[in-house]
Amino acid sequence: MFRNLWKEALNSYSKLSFYQNVKSDMGYEPYLDTLAHGDKQCIAKLRASNHRLNCETGRYLPSKVSTHYEASKDNMVWRKSCWSCCTNDVGDLAHLPFHDPIIEDEQHVLVTCPKYHHLRVNLDDEIKSVIVSWDTQELSQLFSPEYITAFSQYLRKVFKLRFPKDDEANPREQE
Repeated sequence: MFRNLWKEALNSYSKLSFYQNVKSDMGYEPYLDTLAHGDKQCIAKLRASNHRLNCETGRYLPSKVSTHYEASKDNMVWRKSCWSCCTNDVGDLAHLPFHDPIIEDEQHVLVTCPKYHHLRVNLDDEIKSVIVSWDTQELSQLFSPEYITAFSQYLRKVFKLRFPKDDEANPREQE
């Protein structure tokens, strides 16, 4: 019964779309026994969308980010966009019908954002092919014992580059 409730809840929250792709059944994850604390933390944040990528923080920013951007659906899109890939005028263009800003979500950061390209090229070819394909049936492989260590280290480097002040503020993650 509890498993059914878990699956229903999982399907009812769009925030958990990434988690739905990598977790098909409720149960203990073996990587919790093998990874260092900081790596476990990065993996858990990614899986639960409990990170600070703009796709998440854009949901919660104050309704008036600056004097130029009013609270609106267009402003919401601007707040979720990748600030490395989009120009500052993305909010000014939001009303145009052909405007399609690049959203900073898990897929963009891990697969296509040029800011992290130098990290992706150093990945093992098998892990790289799973990440780049972004096939929802294959994504769960990244959390298998075969790939989890390399994937967690890649993810940790991505988060370190994206959120450099976290390392200074959180020395425990260095373990």
